[in-house]
Amino acid sequence: MTPDHSPHASPTVPEPVRYRRTSWSRDPYALGSYSYLAPHRLGTSVRARLAAPVGARLHFAGEATSSEAPATTAGALSSGRRAAEEVLRTGRRGQSVTVVGAGFAGLGCARALADAGMAVTVLEARDRVGGRAWTEWAEDMPVDLGASWIHGHKGNPVTQLLKATGGRRIEFDYDSVAGADPAGYRELEEYVEGMDEHPRADTTPISALLPENPSPALRYAANTVYAQEYAAEPHELAISADEEGVGGRGGDLLLPDGYAGLVAHLRGDLRVRTGAVVTAVEHSDGGTVAHLAGGESVPADHCVVTLPIGLLKAGAVEFRPSLPETKREAIDALGSGLLDKLWLWFPHVFWPADVDVLEWSDPRDPGLWSWWLNGYKAFGRPVLLGFNGGDHARSLAGESDEAVVASAMDALRRMHA
Repeated sequence: MTPDHSPHASPTVPEPVRYRRTSWSRDPYALGSYSYLAPHRLGTSVRARLAAPVGARLHFAGEATSSEAPATTAGALSSGRRAAEEVLRTGRRGQSVTVVGAGFAGLGCARALADAGMAVTVLEARDRVGGRAWTEWAEDMPVDLGASWIHGHKGNPVTQLLKATGGRRIEFDYDSVAGADPAGYRELEEYVEGMDEHPRADTTPISALLPENPSPALRYAANTVYAQEYAAEPHELAISADEEGVGGRGGDLLLPDGYAGLVAHLRGDLRVRTGAVVTAVEHSDGGTVAHLAGGESVPADHCVVTLPIGLLKAGAVEFRPSLPETKREAIDALGSGLLDKLWLWFPHVFWPADVDVLEWSDPRDPGLWSWWLNGYKAFGRPVLLGFNGGDHARSLAGESDEAVVASAMDALRRMHA
């Protein structure tokens, strides 16, 4: 079948010709999408506590450790470079460093250390690099299964990577939307007005500002603003979560060439051992040892751990000796959120072709399949990219691919009835 790329909407919704689904909570090397700030007495200081080194040999990086740009590739990249600076302050040129993880944090750290003359070994459990920045290809079109945007592109270190690769960019317009319910957003604004001045913003959940029995319109708006953004529900998010940064200023960029080029440029000539599953990390004043599944041990003068927050919370890697109480408290306090994607390819466009976003409030379950990226405008292909976050993502995670696609198609058909 040859797809019809015409931008004219069809009166009927056809069956998709291809799909690609993510399920980050089922990914054994992620166990979630990215971190969120839960209500806790530590407040925003929890991220600095997670980032702090243990002694002079064990270091931590990753988006969850970023106080400036958590839950973003910018935060991950900056955290890796920050951890490299820590190593270089106490280490000497030529010393060995093990970096656990080859996502943006791990590659950024390893690149900086290698450029400074350190002997770097990168251990990556997956069979690929990039971590939660993951691009596949379909009909010469990049399919980003993890990170899609650069958030706050001005002054953002990831924008510098994009410039270095010569990759294309699209200034994404979240206000270019079809199907939004303005009444729901107005209602939400009334409830959360002045939330940034709340006296207990660190320990109070956003849900405390909302009514106990929200209207369907309010449920839809809250889902779009919070679950789709932070990968967690209002009752899981601290009010202060809404004040955390994204890495730069200005609007967001969508990458029509995908994230793969940025990952490749950041890696450069770094050697990465893929399929290297770290099960334990020993650390002492004398150095570190990373233990791999299968029994191999990798000694080094320093170790930088860039594991996702989901793996840290699950205790996927044993630390010997155990991490100090302050570090364990930080891991427990942070949340591991879930945001999943469903890419759908169609034989032709049947939706408004000139908007960036399609929104919809399901009268039966407001928030389910409520936000779609228009792939025709972004990629010139008859593609839709649907998102679910928080509770909706968790409820779909256990379903089969066929059931998830059927659920999405039911929504799309009722959207365009």
